[in-house]
Amino acid sequence: MMEGSAVVGLIDNGSWSACFGLSFRDLMLYDLGNQQRFYAESCGQLRKVTGTMGLIAARNDIARDFLDKTAGEWLFFVDTDMGFGPDTVDRLIESADPEIRPIVGGLSFALKRVSIGDFYAETYGIKPTLYQYHELGTEVGFAPITNYQRDALVQVSGTGAACLLIHRSALEKIRAEHGDVWFDQITHPTGDNGKPRTFSEDLSFCVRAQSVDLPIFVDTSVKTTHEKGALYLDEPTFDRLNCAR
Repeated sequence: MMEGSAVVGLIDNGSWSACFGLSFRDLMLYDLGNQQRFYAESCGQLRKVTGTMGLIAARNDIARDFLDKTAGEWLFFVDTDMGFGPDTVDRLIESADPEIRPIVGGLSFALKRVSIGDFYAETYGIKPTLYQYHELGTEVGFAPITNYQRDALVQVSGTGAACLLIHRSALEKIRAEHGDVWFDQITHPTGDNGKPRTFSEDLSFCVRAQSVDLPIFVDTSVKTTHEKGALYLDEPTFDRLNCAR
């Protein structure tokens, strides 16, 4: 392992959002002029080209290749519809710690269906991807923390993998306990009011991390944007929509 080095994990279907491509360019140029984390020997990037159905296998493949084929200390997963600052990885590494904060995400937002409106229209809301695990009677799952602390390092039960930094030792610890299935989906047999509830691949990763005592954090001072067609999901948009209610 080369201390301080990093590898970017990319998954796409053959195309990228413009905001991602420009952000990725800025990230690599910034790193070249500063820490050169991605320019260390056998580091750089790991890319998998696949559609939605291949996402889980692609994340597992990247985690496996990172451990087995690179000398990187940190794996940085970033989705190819995200925009982010050129110093994002440096700031996440500064907030992280191999032992006490081995998994740290940036502040990201997701589009979640809220209800069905008139004429079959679907209503969506923007939710931060900071999650708290809940067990409420017959229902088990993750709820977004909408009143998250601003510009702070927040411990969470789970977060997404759209902008996520993971230390090598965390992946090794999960591998030792569960095998090379970091992102395989986990199903709670009765979590949906007595029926099975399947967690997404990123939250399933968080469940495995928690099962081997790996804490998870989100640095809400590390901002991102998430391109969804004509809508960009970020903190200003989240605030604006909440004020409009």
